[in-house]
Amino acid sequence: MFAAMAAAAVGAQGRPHAPYEYPRLMWDISSQQVIFQSGNYARLITLQDGRLMAAAESYGPNGIKVSYSVDNGKYWTSPELIAPNPANVGNAVPDLVQLSDGTILVAYNPRPSEPYSEDRHFGIRTMRSTDNGATWEGPIYIYDASWLGQDGCWEPSFLEMPDGEVHCYFANEHPYTESGEQEISMCRSFDKGLTWSDPERVTFRAGSRDGMPSAIITDAGEIVVIVEDNGHGGYSSFRATTMRCTVEENWHDCWVSGSSDRRNMIFSNAEDKEYLSAAPYIRKLPSGYTIASWQGLAGNRPGGNEDMFVAVGDKDARNFMQVSAPFSQPTDSRSLWNSVNVGFDGKVFALGSLSGPNSGSAITLLEGFTLDHVSAAVGTPKIDASFSGEDWTVKKCEQIILGQGCRTRSTHDFLYDNDYLYFFSYVQDNQIMTDQIEKDGVYLTIDVENTPENYPQPGMYRIFYNVDGTVTFTYGSGNRWNAADEVPEGIKTEIKQSRAYYFIETAIPWSALGLESAPVDRVMRVNVEISDRRSKEHRKEAIPGAVANQSWTWPEFHLLPGDLDGVETAVADNNGPESPVEYYNLQGVRVENPSDGIFIRRQGSKVTKEIIR
Repeated sequence: MFAAMAAAAVGAQGRPHAPYEYPRLMWDISSQQVIFQSGNYARLITLQDGRLMAAAESYGPNGIKVSYSVDNGKYWTSPELIAPNPANVGNAVPDLVQLSDGTILVAYNPRPSEPYSEDRHFGIRTMRSTDNGATWEGPIYIYDASWLGQDGCWEPSFLEMPDGEVHCYFANEHPYTESGEQEISMCRSFDKGLTWSDPERVTFRAGSRDGMPSAIITDAGEIVVIVEDNGHGGYSSFRATTMRCTVEENWHDCWVSGSSDRRNMIFSNAEDKEYLSAAPYIRKLPSGYTIASWQGLAGNRPGGNEDMFVAVGDKDARNFMQVSAPFSQPTDSRSLWNSVNVGFDGKVFALGSLSGPNSGSAITLLEGFTLDHVSAAVGTPKIDASFSGEDWTVKKCEQIILGQGCRTRSTHDFLYDNDYLYFFSYVQDNQIMTDQIEKDGVYLTIDVENTPENYPQPGMYRIFYNVDGTVTFTYGSGNRWNAADEVPEGIKTEIKQSRAYYFIETAIPWSALGLESAPVDRVMRVNVEISDRRSKEHRKEAIPGAVANQSWTWPEFHLLPGDLDGVETAVADNNGPESPVEYYNLQGVRVENPSDGIFIRRQGSKVTKEIIR
């Protein structure tokens, strides 16, 4: 009865709504680690040889230190001091870049301590390596401001232009000795960091203090510099703001004033604009979309205990949304002077200086990744609440990783065959609760019609897998979720519970979703949401950017081509020993030269998944 009703519902049309197209930024809370035992202002880049390189201002002994990882961030070398502090001067706020010719530059900011003297100036310097960090030359002079703290310079940041010219941006009080104002200045190098031009003004708001610059070049050819802008007055009014010009303009005879239409707060949502967003940092994803980090007080955190926040912006570095807090610091702790980096494989790294009421600052790293869409490969697993020995779409069923919000890590993945859609969840939870009204478990929500509506519609299905073994099945109709009289025939579910985790594995007949067979030619949408019951609270966490009832906000869901009776495959079978190797991305599109991602590898009739770095 229910299958017939569901089949009749398929094909209903909703009102048009533009789909949510941003990539979903997910954080893997199991990856958190300390890479510098003390320090501030950590920055990280991926070198051309594949290593990661991090730099920070640090203590014991004082100065700028660097560290390297050869395994994409799992292990790090002992910190190396490359710019020790001179007497009564603190070298601070490093930034680093590897230029297209392989030269590595590490900029920093000498800051004299009081009592000030005329022989010690606030300045910008750089160290330089032409042998992948084996040896260093410097310090190389970039700029000097005053010897007085109120007229100093601060916070350098590099950008290499397409023609090889190098920019060094920094906050500069020196032009405003009669006021407390500050601009963003920029010096240029045309010889890979050996010599530098005089500074040029890039941004200035009269009566204000633009600070903490960081820059990228968008796919559209704009130089975008993000700053903290306190144009509304005071530290609590700092807001992450972008300034821009074209690559062709290159800041020649132009700068961004306080009233310029080239000055824009980064946030899309009015609520995000209300909170402090200081010390910003910006980077670009391989897809062209952008990410920005800052330290802020969202969620009414107390002043002085800022946490790190990250948001995803569009390809023009505008309209940032999907705000997350990678470290989710408690309100008596903080994460300051943060930054983000994007690796060659699209992995995202968050770095913050974490400290609490009983701990000093430690440079801490957390790994994340972006999800553009969700896929299911062909496969028929055994429904036994175990993925051991089975080949799911992504290794270890880690296609979707949640946990940043709930602080309960979970991984999720899909497979399919002509009869069933398969779903697997692994939830690490050391407080599993089954004696409450709202219990622990996982919601799986599918829209087989890709409905552009704000409320549940025909073709949308929501299944709750309760950790106690019960299953609740609802379907969309009349702008609401409706409970089925009974769980549709054929759904098979196994749940295995331990003291600190539980597994869910399920097989859902396509008929339960109103379909006759696997819809390989159909774009669907899917959402996964964790229900995490605690003794005094109930937490929920969905795929970032996904709103429970609005399927246009959920990621697209694709069935990958493969060898399956009754399912059309993308290429003809060929079992010869010399069969060509062909690759498809996770949307089933053939890729001629795959790099940096997860791909489907086909040689003859053998179809496997492969991660290419």
